Amino acid sequence: MKVFAMLILSLLFFSTCKTKKEVAPLNPPERGELLPSMPGKGELGSEYSPNTLIIMVSEDVGKEPLYKAIKDYGATLKYDYSIIPGVAILIPEGTTLEQGIAYFKKVKGVVSVNKDRITRLTDPVRPRLEVK
Repeated sequence: MKVFAMLILSLLFFSTCKTKKEVAPLNPPERGELLPSMPGKGELGSEYSPNTLIIMVSEDVGKEPLYKAIKDYGATLKYDYSIIPGVAILIPEGTTLEQGIAYFKKVKGVVSVNKDRITRLTDPVRPRLEVK
């Protein structure tokens, strides 16, 4: 009886063990659609969408002046955030992110204009050190 119990326990133990399958590494996405950025002051080095800007506005002024500026500039509203006072836009072809940033910074009520940063789950995490 003791041998039989040991045999059953051994079979249960070995049946729960799985062989380790070799997983092929993930291929990085095509880089042709992303704009790399060199690390700058306080920046870890990032990739940005080539045609998307994130614009934050003052809640006191609202988004109406920004909506008008988006239409006048020929940009497309990509996201209209409801939780935060901001939007994501697609700038028109033939314009650069820098031109779009310069234009939208002058719009009444705009607090900040930023490139749409792409962060991958596989990116290394490094603490941001502040120098005073």
